[in-house]
Amino acid sequence: MPRRFPLMLGRIVQRVARLSPPRHRELVRGMVAELDSIADPAERTRFALGAIAAIARLALSGYGRSTVQAPGRLVGVGEAEDDASPGGPSMSKLTTRQLLGRLAPPFAVSFASLTILLLANSAARWVPQLSARGVPAGGIVEALLVAVPHTVALTIPMAVFLAVSWAFMRLGREGVLASARRERHGVRRLVAPVLGAAAVIAALTLVSNTEVVPRANARLAAVIQGAPLKPTDRTMTVGELREAAGRARTATGADAAARMAAYEVEIQKKFALAVASIILALVGAATAIRFPRGDIRLVLGAAGGVFTGYYLLLVVGESLADRQMLSPLVAMWMANAILLVVALLLMWRSGSPGPTRGAETLAING
Repeated sequence: MPRRFPLMLGRIVQRVARLSPPRHRELVRGMVAELDSIADPAERTRFALGAIAAIARLALSGYGRSTVQAPGRLVGVGEAEDDASPGGPSMSKLTTRQLLGRLAPPFAVSFASLTILLLANSAARWVPQLSARGVPAGGIVEALLVAVPHTVALTIPMAVFLAVSWAFMRLGREGVLASARRERHGVRRLVAPVLGAAAVIAALTLVSNTEVVPRANARLAAVIQGAPLKPTDRTMTVGELREAAGRARTATGADAAARMAAYEVEIQKKFALAVASIILALVGAATAIRFPRGDIRLVLGAAGGVFTGYYLLLVVGESLADRQMLSPLVAMWMANAILLVVALLLMWRSGSPGPTRGAETLAING
């Protein structure tokens, strides 16, 4: 091999180093320094060719920490964080209105899809029963309509999680999350409007859970059974539940304690489901901040795990409380408490980068 060839490749690497983007300057300087230390012409050629390919690769991709590996050598160079997209928009340029505007479409799509899915699942159980009894189409339509409030109480928190996690993961891929983490209180300023919007949704949900859902449940039961039924814990408003719990507390019957527990469980459930919108919004944001390069698969996978775990804890807690093995307060709020801890842990891990966080290895061996 002519001696001039490796020297020419070395000059090409040096020129590329001068023309490389600022975010890659430190990396290519390390390559040039490593290249200058290689005496063997063949090894120098292999390293120079690999370095040129690696620089081209870096120009097309963002990396957190890049390790350049040559034959028998390692050159470690720290760069921007793993979720950074230096060409992305700055956190300071993203207004609250724009942020909430990004949340609206995925929330609407998720809410509509989940509500229709759960309504269809519920209707499949009792529509055949109504048809067999000869209930007219108007009665079936009424049953579908009065089933909406109960279904919405479940789908709103789920839609909030999907909307926040999807919107924040898009922000992560655009570099906004990285920009927010570099700015003072940037993440807090990014998450606060989302939690504020979730709090408004939670307040509206609470009104629906305490006043609208019980009355709709009572009407739905009457339509399905064909006659008005005796009030139950599912068809009472919060005020009625508290009065019934007070009466059960002073009663002396064998089932008085069980009835009081059932009423208390229903009261706590109405509040816990409403607050779940805020908790799930925080979990969705924390998941995206922890895994900023996620895509729709991560969103759906996380949603499946979170929803399954949340409602399983809710069902188990209600069962234990009805059996008087657990306090109704603890039983209905432990799902929210566990998810809150998970969200805080994800936030804490995201703010504590390790030495190998986002590591990427570029092999330069020709």
